[in-house]
Amino acid sequence: MKSSKAFTSILLTVLLITGYEAARADGLHHDQTRAYIGLRWMFGDAIGVMPNFMLGIRHARTHTNNVVTGGDLALAVRLENFSPEEIRISLLEGKCDFIGQYGVGYSLKKQSNLFFVGLVGPYSKASIEIDSGKNPAAGFELNTQDCAIS
Repeated sequence: MKSSKAFTSILLTVLLITGYEAARADGLHHDQTRAYIGLRWMFGDAIGVMPNFMLGIRHARTHTNNVVTGGDLALAVRLENFSPEEIRISLLEGKCDFIGQYGVGYSLKKQSNLFFVGLVGPYSKASIEIDSGKNPAAGFELNTQDCAIS
């Protein structure tokens, strides 16, 4: 019963957050801030087959030359027990279908800093990371984020 209440609370929070979107445009650029959810699979150091649930928010600015810049903040939650696993913050730059990403994070599971680079595409992300113990890993994420509006 306790886990079903926790699941219901998480589900309601996710529905509220993913419904959040703000956009603003002027003659020089278009700003968009949007929450998203997703699933991320990691491959490498001590990784299981169960994906992490991702909850994030991305701010993107699309300039008149179609260059997208911005930032992304994401929280990974283990699906086995709904415990937070890591938090990441990154910078974004590129074109709508091919955005580079680089950033830092902290793994609560490993109690270690993370450094990562990756690519962001419509409804997906791919990244490679290394923690402060010099353990490499790669990840793939499917999410609800489409292209930044141009």
